[in-house]
Amino acid sequence: MLGLSFCFVLGFSSVFVLLGASATVLGRLLLAYRYELNLIGGVMVIGFGLFTASLLPAAWFQRELRFDPAVISGRPLSAYLLGLAFAFGWTPCIGPILGAILTVGAASVSMADGVALLAIYSLGLGIPFLAAAVFTSTLARHLRRASRLGRTLRLVAGGIMVLMGLAMLTGQLSFFSYWLLEAVPVLGTIG
Repeated sequence: MLGLSFCFVLGFSSVFVLLGASATVLGRLLLAYRYELNLIGGVMVIGFGLFTASLLPAAWFQRELRFDPAVISGRPLSAYLLGLAFAFGWTPCIGPILGAILTVGAASVSMADGVALLAIYSLGLGIPFLAAAVFTSTLARHLRRASRLGRTLRLVAGGIMVLMGLAMLTGQLSFFSYWLLEAVPVLGTIG
């Protein structure tokens, strides 16, 4: 199970590292429209937050597009492909955090810096998956108990996303970023 989990993590890491590389290149192209994109991004993050908190019913958000390749389960290639698909499906759920990291990646001096930043991010996301593979039976018991908190967790996550979107719209997200860099200078060495 640990080997298959590693292939799964490698799959979603591939997507995020490619996003980091492309963010650096694309960031240079879009720099001229930073203000407008910040406004659009803020509105989108608010919308996603309201949807996450179940306060904005949008049936079209719940549509899905499926690609069902004929792969054999329990194989490394299948786990890798599932990791690729997971990255694209999971991106909206981690949008604010991933967006912030991609923004830092876009402002990076080199593509290697953007790739390194997203590789570290992928490692941080991957460690819990690998730990879950090692402790599957214990984790299953605890997840059943935690599922009762689902509604509360969705409201909290949605509220945080709305606050981030408002901060993006008002320019306070940049202010917070600068404050955070002053308060924790070691963050300035990342990326």
